[in-house]
Amino acid sequence: MNIISQGYYKEMPHGEPTNPSIMDFIGKEDKSLIDNICSYLESGVPLATTPGVVDDIINPDRGVIGTPTALTDGTWVWPGDLSYYVKTYKLKLSDEFIQTMKDNNWKIPITLEDIDLDSLTIDGISPFN
Repeated sequence: MNIISQGYYKEMPHGEPTNPSIMDFIGKEDKSLIDNICSYLESGVPLATTPGVVDDIINPDRGVIGTPTALTDGTWVWPGDLSYYVKTYKLKLSDEFIQTMKDNNWKIPITLEDIDLDSLTIDGISPFN
């Protein structure tokens, strides 16, 4: 099972320096989709949750926005704070990711039991190596 990462922008503590900048996608999401997108993102199956907090990277004065979490729908994996940025800043997600949400009728189609951790890869790499 290979899942694709989405939303790990370079400014985020869980992002990579080679990833795109979150600033390039602010204010660009279709406002009519935001509620459905956020509901979908918040309903993802947790793959990992770690201790700690995540702060707003765009406006640090807003403080803590969540905990470090990775969520999935079986096709994509995203950080748990992604819905915050969609809701607060109208962050545009990839068309492919949104199409998956639409194809799934805005409902996460899997449960944790459906995930085969032995064969799981993220962007082609095993997270357990």
